[in-house]
Amino acid sequence: MDIIRFGVQPPTQGPAEYFTGSVQIESRFQHGEPARVGGAIVSFEPGARTAWHTHPLGQTLVIVAGEGWVQREGGPVEDVGVGDIVWFPPGEKHWHGATASAPMTHIAIAEAHDGRSVDWLEPVSDADYKAAAR
Repeated sequence: MDIIRFGVQPPTQGPAEYFTGSVQIESRFQHGEPARVGGAIVSFEPGARTAWHTHPLGQTLVIVAGEGWVQREGGPVEDVGVGDIVWFPPGEKHWHGATASAPMTHIAIAEAHDGRSVDWLEPVSDADYKAAAR
Protein backbone atom coordinates (compact mmCIF):
# COMPACT_ATOMS: atom_id res chain seq x y z
CA MET A 1 0.00 0.00 0.00
CA ASP A 2 1.13 3.53 -0.75
CA ILE A 3 -0.52 6.65 0.68
CA ILE A 4 0.30 10.02 -0.85
CA ARG A 5 -0.77 12.62 1.70
CA PHE A 6 -2.32 15.75 0.25
CA GLY A 7 0.01 18.71 0.66
CA VAL A 8 3.18 16.65 1.16
CA GLN A 9 4.23 17.09 -2.46
CA PRO A 10 4.62 20.78 -3.26
CA PRO A 11 2.32 21.95 -6.04
CA THR A 12 3.95 22.74 -9.36
CA GLN A 13 3.01 25.34 -11.94
CA GLY A 14 1.66 23.86 -15.17
CA PRO A 15 4.40 24.31 -17.80
CA ALA A 16 3.73 27.11 -20.31
CA GLU A 17 4.39 24.71 -23.20
CA TYR A 18 1.32 22.64 -22.18
CA PHE A 19 -0.94 25.18 -20.40
CA THR A 20 -2.19 28.71 -20.94
CA GLY A 21 -2.78 30.79 -17.80
CA SER A 22 -2.26 29.89 -14.16
CA VAL A 23 -2.47 26.14 -13.53
CA GLN A 24 -1.39 24.28 -10.35
CA ILE A 25 -0.67 20.55 -10.37
CA GLU A 26 -0.82 18.70 -7.04
CA SER A 27 -0.73 15.15 -5.68
CA ARG A 28 0.73 13.56 -8.80
CA PHE A 29 0.56 9.78 -8.79
CA GLN A 30 2.15 7.23 -11.07
CA HIS A 31 3.38 3.76 -10.26
CA GLY A 32 5.68 1.48 -12.21
CA GLU A 33 4.90 -1.69 -14.11
CA PRO A 34 2.65 -3.52 -14.11
CA ALA A 35 0.50 -0.57 -13.05
CA ARG A 36 -0.35 1.88 -15.83
CA VAL A 37 -2.65 4.40 -14.12
CA GLY A 38 -1.42 7.84 -13.16
CA GLY A 39 -2.85 11.26 -12.56
CA ALA A 40 -3.01 14.42 -10.51
CA ILE A 41 -5.24 17.09 -9.05
CA VAL A 42 -5.13 20.03 -11.46
CA SER A 43 -6.47 23.51 -10.64
CA PHE A 44 -7.11 26.14 -13.31
CA GLU A 45 -7.60 29.85 -12.59
CA PRO A 46 -10.25 31.63 -14.71
CA GLY A 47 -9.17 31.63 -18.36
CA ALA A 48 -6.56 28.88 -17.88
CA ARG A 49 -6.61 25.75 -20.02
CA THR A 50 -4.56 22.90 -21.42
CA ALA A 51 -3.10 22.81 -24.91
CA TRP A 52 -4.73 20.44 -27.38
CA HIS A 53 -3.61 16.90 -26.59
CA THR A 54 -4.42 13.19 -26.89
CA HIS A 55 -3.97 10.14 -24.66
CA PRO A 56 -2.99 6.73 -26.05
CA LEU A 57 -5.39 4.91 -23.69
CA GLY A 58 -7.86 7.73 -23.00
CA GLN A 59 -8.38 10.07 -20.05
CA THR A 60 -10.93 10.48 -17.28
CA LEU A 61 -11.56 13.82 -15.57
CA VAL A 62 -13.51 14.13 -12.31
CA ILE A 63 -14.56 17.74 -11.72
CA VAL A 64 -14.23 18.50 -7.99
CA ALA A 65 -14.57 22.30 -7.83
CA GLY A 66 -15.67 25.24 -9.94
CA GLU A 67 -16.83 25.46 -13.52
CA GLY A 68 -14.99 24.37 -16.63
CA TRP A 69 -15.08 23.83 -20.34
CA VAL A 70 -14.06 20.75 -22.33
CA GLN A 71 -13.90 20.32 -26.07
CA ARG A 72 -12.98 17.55 -28.47
CA GLU A 73 -11.74 18.48 -31.92
CA GLY A 74 -14.64 19.30 -34.21
CA GLY A 75 -17.17 19.30 -31.36
CA PRO A 76 -18.86 22.02 -29.34
CA VAL A 77 -17.42 23.40 -26.13
CA GLU A 78 -19.21 21.67 -23.24
CA ASP A 79 -19.82 23.09 -19.76
CA VAL A 80 -18.75 20.91 -16.82
CA GLY A 81 -19.18 21.34 -13.07
CA VAL A 82 -18.73 19.68 -9.72
CA GLY A 83 -19.45 15.95 -9.83
CA ASP A 84 -19.27 15.67 -13.62
CA ILE A 85 -17.05 12.94 -15.04
CA VAL A 86 -15.59 13.34 -18.52
CA TRP A 87 -14.12 10.51 -20.62
CA PHE A 88 -11.95 11.19 -23.66
CA PRO A 89 -11.40 8.00 -25.71
CA PRO A 90 -7.92 6.94 -26.84
CA GLY A 91 -6.46 9.27 -29.45
CA GLU A 92 -9.26 11.87 -29.23
CA LYS A 93 -7.79 15.38 -29.63
CA HIS A 94 -9.17 17.63 -26.89
CA TRP A 95 -8.56 20.39 -24.35
CA HIS A 96 -10.01 21.31 -20.96
CA GLY A 97 -9.81 24.13 -18.46
CA ALA A 98 -11.62 26.78 -16.44
CA THR A 99 -14.31 29.05 -17.82
CA ALA A 100 -13.41 32.67 -18.51
CA SER A 101 -14.97 33.79 -15.22
CA ALA A 102 -14.58 30.91 -12.73
CA PRO A 103 -11.80 28.58 -11.60
CA MET A 104 -12.04 24.79 -11.98
CA THR A 105 -10.29 21.84 -10.35
CA HIS A 106 -10.34 18.28 -11.62
CA ILE A 107 -8.69 14.98 -10.91
CA ALA A 108 -7.10 13.79 -14.16
CA ILE A 109 -6.53 10.05 -14.64
CA ALA A 110 -4.83 8.38 -17.61
CA GLU A 111 -3.14 5.08 -18.34
CA ALA A 112 0.31 4.87 -19.86
CA HIS A 113 1.06 2.87 -23.00
CA ASP A 114 4.73 2.13 -23.68
CA GLY A 115 5.58 4.57 -20.87
CA ARG A 116 3.56 7.45 -22.38
CA SER A 117 0.22 8.77 -21.12
CA VAL A 118 -0.15 12.03 -23.10
CA ASP A 119 0.85 13.54 -26.42
CA TRP A 120 0.88 17.34 -26.25
CA LEU A 121 -0.06 19.34 -29.34
CA GLU A 122 -0.56 23.05 -30.13
CA PRO A 123 -1.99 25.61 -27.67
CA VAL A 124 -5.67 26.50 -27.79
CA SER A 125 -5.63 29.96 -29.33
CA ASP A 126 -7.02 32.93 -27.43
CA ALA A 127 -9.49 33.49 -30.28
CA ASP A 128 -10.80 29.90 -30.09
CA TYR A 129 -10.99 30.07 -26.29
CA LYS A 130 -12.85 33.40 -26.35
CA ALA A 131 -15.31 31.93 -28.86
CA ALA A 132 -16.10 29.32 -26.17
CA ALA A 133 -17.23 32.12 -23.83
CA ARG A 134 -20.31 32.58 -26.01
